[in-house]
Amino acid sequence: MTGQLDDKHGSRFLLNSEADVRALLNKLQKKRSHVTGHFDNSYHIFSTCLLEVGKNTVILDDVSDEAISQRILACSRLHFSSVYAGVPVSFMSSQIEPCLFEGAAAFSIPLPSTVLWPQRRELFRVPTPVGKPVLCEIELNNGEIARNPLSDISVGGIGMLTQASSPTLKQGALFGGCHIDLPGFGELTSDIRICSSADITLRNGHPVRRYGCQFIDLPQQEQSLLQRYVTKLELAMRGSHAHA
Repeated sequence: MTGQLDDKHGSRFLLNSEADVRALLNKLQKKRSHVTGHFDNSYHIFSTCLLEVGKNTVILDDVSDEAISQRILACSRLHFSSVYAGVPVSFMSSQIEPCLFEGAAAFSIPLPSTVLWPQRRELFRVPTPVGKPVLCEIELNNGEIARNPLSDISVGGIGMLTQASSPTLKQGALFGGCHIDLPGFGELTSDIRICSSADITLRNGHPVRRYGCQFIDLPQQEQSLLQRYVTKLELAMRGSHAHA
């Protein structure tokens, strides 16, 4: 086993037992859950899924682009994320090799030593409406005001989108007094910290950059407001799935 995660959220959110790790990964594999792989220090991502969870290895689907496949194989550290039972799942690997699975190209990684599965409400991210995007107003270092759409939101933070050509926001950067208008609930004001970034392509083919941002010292009143809004989005999402 390999792929030790940094315990940023407390040991109670880490699965350390080999049996627990294998059991959760088996559930992802049986559901054919979508898995996102992050490489090049999380600047790039690829889509895959778990094909098999073995005694010591995990087999993942290959990507169709040979050039990207070679870049993935050259990486010394990869981060994988998915969702099970509505809860984010995350694990790491410092090794990846090409292999064959049922005659087709695939990736092989060692069974992770730990898997992060934070069953905590404030870490649940829900997608924000696409038709009427929620905007985050942020003052950049040059004094310019940017209004960026959100991709998702939770009581812990937001996923914020910018044009791929926009100036890069550095990981760890802190932006004070950001404003988010929550339709029907009011305006939320908070400091945010940039925690991660990745270049992604939207369904319409438009390239954007997604920033994972953390709320800093969000007051209890603001947390309650945000939780009510997140709950509304969750209920709407469940309703749409029920009628799909």
